[in-house]
Amino acid sequence: MAKKLGLMTFNEVVSKAKAERWTGTLTIESAEVCEHVTFAHGEVVSFSSDERKKLIGDILTEAGKIDREQLKQALSKQRESAGTTRLGDILVDMGLIARQALEETIALHQMNVLSDCLTEVKGELSFQEGAGLPPR
Repeated sequence: MAKKLGLMTFNEVVSKAKAERWTGTLTIESAEVCEHVTFAHGEVVSFSSDERKKLIGDILTEAGKIDREQLKQALSKQRESAGTTRLGDILVDMGLIARQALEETIALHQMNVLSDCLTEVKGELSFQEGAGLPPR
């Protein structure tokens, strides 16, 4: 059974999770979003968010790492490979982005999504002890 937490800030959630060494899934529900954050022994280990599922090409163009024309070229090459090569690998192979910049941009996007989902949401929080992420 899920424990209702009500409205809490990101810092309050993390402090409580660390202090109590939570293992399970925090669910954040509002009219706009439903996010899931999994903790193991008080540390965040994963999260699920619709924003996190954004396409890598969109993430990179929004971050200014590539432009729309470069994205079109890379997507064309990906279609030529019948979709068997990941877009990020194609962009690196084409010399449009360095591997490190690609990885840093993805990591930064994921951290921003996690921070946003816990700071801006106006919804109810609940915690399910021992639960993992729900299936996608």
